[in-house]
Amino acid sequence: MMIKLTCGLVGLALVFGSAHAVGKSQIRDIILEAYPGARITEIERETYKGKKIFEVDFQHGGEKLEAILSLDGDFIKVDIDG
Repeated sequence: MMIKLTCGLVGLALVFGSAHAVGKSQIRDIILEAYPGARITEIERETYKGKKIFEVDFQHGGEKLEAILSLDGDFIKVDIDG
């Protein structure tokens, strides 16, 4: 399995392989790598702009956040939730 690190505006994300779907446990690891100490409240598979994604609700640094990740584990966006 290839492991690569990607950087973006949302921080550091650990991605397992390229074009390989990941599961909820790997999504949890990706969020915790990018947001150490985060408290994840929900991980769901959803559709965003016509594509299947993971939607993750979590708390970090006193804020409620929502992350959208591709099925490959890449961050699409992170917003303040609510």
